[in-house]
Amino acid sequence: MKFINLFAIMLLLTPLILAKTKEEWKTRTVYQLLTDRFYRDNDDRSSCGNLRKHCGGTFKGITKQLSYIKGMGFDAIWISPIPINQGDDYHGYAFIDMYKINPHFGTDEDLKELIRQCHKQDIWVMVDVVANHVACIGEDYGRIHPFNKREHYHNPCQIDFNRMWQDKYMRENCRLFCLPDLDQSNPYVRSELKRWVRYIIDTYGFDGIRIDTVAHVPLDFWKEFADAAGVYQVGEVLHGDVRIVAEYQQSLDALLNYPLYYAMKDSFTQRQSMKRIYNSLQDIKRGFKDVTVLGTFIDNHDQPRFLHGNNNIPGLKNALALIFMAEGIPMVYYGTEQAYNGGGDPNNRESLWDHMNTRSEMYQFISTAVSSRKRSKPWEHPIEYLYYDNEVLVIRRGSVIVALTNVRWRVQRSVVVPSFFNGKLLRNVFNRNDVIQSVHDRINLVLTEGEPKIYEVAN
Repeated sequence: MKFINLFAIMLLLTPLILAKTKEEWKTRTVYQLLTDRFYRDNDDRSSCGNLRKHCGGTFKGITKQLSYIKGMGFDAIWISPIPINQGDDYHGYAFIDMYKINPHFGTDEDLKELIRQCHKQDIWVMVDVVANHVACIGEDYGRIHPFNKREHYHNPCQIDFNRMWQDKYMRENCRLFCLPDLDQSNPYVRSELKRWVRYIIDTYGFDGIRIDTVAHVPLDFWKEFADAAGVYQVGEVLHGDVRIVAEYQQSLDALLNYPLYYAMKDSFTQRQSMKRIYNSLQDIKRGFKDVTVLGTFIDNHDQPRFLHGNNNIPGLKNALALIFMAEGIPMVYYGTEQAYNGGGDPNNRESLWDHMNTRSEMYQFISTAVSSRKRSKPWEHPIEYLYYDNEVLVIRRGSVIVALTNVRWRVQRSVVVPSFFNGKLLRNVFNRNDVIQSVHDRINLVLTEGEPKIYEVAN
């Protein structure tokens, strides 16, 4: 009997022992996908007729195409929320039963098999979770499980997006659109949300969680929720002000780096000075408790794609080179590797199965950049700013030098570098014939046609 009890205790503790820490997550590069839009398990590659409805992507479909993800070097994926939603809610962000798997995505066993196969290939799995709201059911709360009573929700009121950031009560208590707002101060709601997140970690073996709508829930709840999860958490606070976003790192491991996202958009699409990015990186470093675990990104499902309304492939490459080599955990949205250019929701949530070209320019670019990240291990080295002006930003991570620009014409700069590089040949990972040498603590950088460069010490 003692042996059985000891075994039960060990079994209970196993998920916590095996949980991936935020320090371990620093080494990962994440591929974000929408489960409904990535791949159909029946291999049907016809396009999705209506992006506002289910298109047919499944857990089995993801499992079938792990080689496509692995081919770019990604070693983590971020998938959509898993609970069943109502009607045409393909995205997963509006559950009706928190404990039932969305049948459009597959079965309980399909999800477990996906995670088993991911782990077999050393791919970690992050799941999106929602603890702020439920499906659009008006006040028919009996349709929701387990929060089926009026007392589980805040009194109905509507968020005014023009005043949301000036009115904390509104932001944390009123409804986003038509979504009933859960009351985390209710003891049952609070404990059940924590129990549920622990349940999905234990049951399926997720390695991390992305948390939706963090700013719409009081800060103190998130500390308890994070502790219950016991894995790396990255939260969404959709704002460009470092002070607003950084506050939530008091309770969570990390946040999505929206301040850097907006700076990159300004510099690479609006051609604002590269000093905009430099200054943003400085503000982020000062403002966050730990910038090294923030989720860095240039596209996601909530924003028009970087290429929307333009064909600025060089700008996209520069932004990606920065997130791969700056401080933080890179998170790349599916379709970026195929130069998708959709606008706002749902046009930025295209199906991928009809454009899975592993020889495309962006697929190859990402593969090369991720390989460089893995070789150079930037998370082991501090970031150094070697040079910046209106058109150029140059950083160093260990033995790697990254040169970025926001213009398409030829630019040339003489850049002072540490003596470590003296006499060494540096080779551009994107063009093996592009080799420079540091002489007397200087390198001569030439950037053409807006292309970024990542220089590694040549063997």
